[in-house]
This record gives sequence, C-alpha cells and structure tokens, in this order.
Amino acid sequence: MDRIVKGVCFDKKARLALISVTEGVRKAVQIHDMSPLSAAVYARALTAGAYINANLKSKSDRFNLIIDGKGSAGKIYIAGEDGDLKGFMENPHADAPLKNAKLDIVSAVGTDGDMVVIKDMGLKEPYIGRTKLIGGGIADDFANYLYKSEGIRSAVAFGEYITADGVVQAGGIIVEALPDAGEEITFMLEDIMSNFSSLSTMMTEKSMEEIGDFYFGHLHTEFFAPEEIRYGCHCVKKIRNIIRSLGRSEAESIIRDEGAIEITCDYCRRTYRFGPQDVAALFADG
Repeated sequence: MDRIVKGVCFDKKARLALISVTEGVRKAVQIHDMSPLSAAVYARALTAGAYINANLKSKSDRFNLIIDGKGSAGKIYIAGEDGDLKGFMENPHADAPLKNAKLDIVSAVGTDGDMVVIKDMGLKEPYIGRTKLIGGGIADDFANYLYKSEGIRSAVAFGEYITADGVVQAGGIIVEALPDAGEEITFMLEDIMSNFSSLSTMMTEKSMEEIGDFYFGHLHTEFFAPEEIRYGCHCVKKIRNIIRSLGRSEAESIIRDEGAIEITCDYCRRTYRFGPQDVAALFADG
C-alpha cells in the first residue's frame, strides 16, 4: 500500500514525512507506457505531489503541481482532487545515456524553467506559488519551493529504484524545521538527511517505517498512523463540461462533420465518445 507516515521529532520542534509511491508509479508506467527515465522523473514529482496533498487542510481542497524545466520529458503535471492523486508528462518516452551509472534525471527535467504549485482551497482566488528550478533533480527544487513560497525550512530526499523490468521502489523523505527549532536542530536534521543520497537502494532493503525508526527514532520522535495514498481520476464530469462549453450548435456541427466527438483524458488515457444521442441528452440535462 502506498502511504505517507508523518511524525514529529526533537520534542515537536521538527516534523517529518516518509512517503512511498511505488504502486502509483507502477500504475502510471502501465497507463502511459513510460520509459525508465520518465518513470524516475514521474516518481519524484509524484512524491512531491503526495506531500502537498497530505498537507491540504480539507479533502475538498485541490492542487496542481507543474514542473517545466524544458527538459526531454517536457512538462510534468501532478494533481490532487478529493484526496486522489493523478499525473502525466508530455513525453513519457524520454531517454538519455546513463550519467555516472544512473538515470539522468536532470536532462529529462531540465533547469530552464519553474516549479509551480496551485492550490484551490475554496477561497475567492487560488494560491499560486512559483519558483525557479535550481537543479532539475526535483528534490532540491521542491525544498527551494517550500522555503521561498511557503517559508518552510526543509530538507528533501527522493529516491527510486527502477530497472528495465519495472519499478521496484519509489518514494522520499521530507523533514521540516518548525519555527522554534534552533540552529543546532537544523544542523542535526541536515546531517541525518545526508545519509539518504542512496535512498533508492535503501528502500529495497528496508520499509519506510524501518528507515524512519532507524534514523529518527532516537530523536524523541512520535510517528503517527500511516495515511493511505489514493489514486484516481475524476475526468467524467470535466469531459462533459468540455462538451457543454462548446455550445450545442458547435457540438452538433462537429458530429455532423466527424460522426462523433472523441476526447481522451491526459491523466488516465480514458477515451470518451459522444454520438448524436449523447450530445442531445447532455444538453437536455442542462
């Protein structure tokens, strides 16, 4: 089960999140026929999205994470709605030679662009945070976003173990220094996070809970119950609204020319086909 395990440490002066998104990445690979490199990029973006989603105040809140670094993977989109996550990227078949025997994440993401987070929390206007990409590895870029856009001092480690046979493990660890955490606590957190440069391999040997207990358990840490990470696409209503936005005369004109209206969801790749009777019923419903 994909999950996020939250906790507090240093007598509640810092908080942490241990995130597993393995099943979500496997599902996306199957839906979008992702290359290993694209899957690795998606894994990191999805981990960031899972963290954003888990920290929304209400399940009715929504968010969009967009990473556009002009790399070979194109724009990467992660979204959350009604507590469910989904995502896609413009080029799911990105490829590049290995760099230092590892997938070249930076070439796929790129560094000439932004990380944008849009949160719809039921207010008059959505919250929009935008920061420049600083490395293209997504982990440091997300830590930079958290600090510059939300004022959160954090350290972020993402990892994925992906082979030609598929996704073995994917996830990440995020720690935040709370406002009353002193420099000593911040230094200790940074020192602990330096152990996760090989998080991808570590995740194949230990569960996220075991990793958390081993590295944080001695720091007066209280772990909370795991929260399941859910995936799902709510495109049915959106597709119907797209047809309605055309207007009845335009929709009927397309059907006369094409025989039907077909729309495929970018996120789940489900194709909807609307014939004459479907359109008539749609507009009859108002």
